[in-house]
Amino acid sequence: MITARALARRAASAAAYYSGLEGQRHRQTMQDRGVVLMYHRVLPDAAHPGVDPGMFVTASAFERHLQLLRSRYELVTIDAFGDWMACRRQFARPPCAITFDDGWRDNYEIAFPLLQRYKAPATVFLVTGWIGRDDMLDADRIAQMESSGVAFGSHTVTHALLGQVDRPTMQSELADSRAALKRYVKRPSRWFCFPKGSHNEEACELTRQFYEGAVTVRRGLVGKHDDRFTVKRVGIHNDVAGTAAMLASRITFLR
Repeated sequence: MITARALARRAASAAAYYSGLEGQRHRQTMQDRGVVLMYHRVLPDAAHPGVDPGMFVTASAFERHLQLLRSRYELVTIDAFGDWMACRRQFARPPCAITFDDGWRDNYEIAFPLLQRYKAPATVFLVTGWIGRDDMLDADRIAQMESSGVAFGSHTVTHALLGQVDRPTMQSELADSRAALKRYVKRPSRWFCFPKGSHNEEACELTRQFYEGAVTVRRGLVGKHDDRFTVKRVGIHNDVAGTAAMLASRITFLR
């Protein structure tokens, strides 16, 4: 059931989008900036009462997202996005990296066919200790996705909150997840994803020993001179981005 608040949010986004106000704001805010989107799950078009609403978008919403993103951005992996931040690559349009956290099996079953249809690259950050569990990606699916252009990065071994653990645990979660990733993919991403965005100065220091950059859950656009180890993302789920207009407004911060 759609709440009154959600309906109001949807109406406001539609008004801004179709009036041209959002588009004007977008052109202004995206100058010399990029965006990293944070997804978790893509589920069938149905009610999902047992799933946290902040964890998924529906298949139809995700397809609408891809249509909009294709029209506005250069869709890239997080590594290509990092190359842009380091001024090693340039794009004619603002870069946008689609990322998925955790490595849910529906990333293969539902998201992957849509990514292929729209020729959209993406990066999946895997909790390596969860690979092969119920509802999570397994080795065969990971291999199929990588062979078709999906990139895979590390999201720790156990989904540990690195900002809340001791240094030895930080080090093992960073190093062991990278080592495990190399057993599953041929070209591991050079980027890391902090579970739930949890990090501190020590975690960032250690992350620099193993990776070229890291993403958080802080919301915002990204500039080339931003800190590469605390990169902001825009969290996407059905409640806030159920339509193309809602997604557009979320990225340009009209809500």
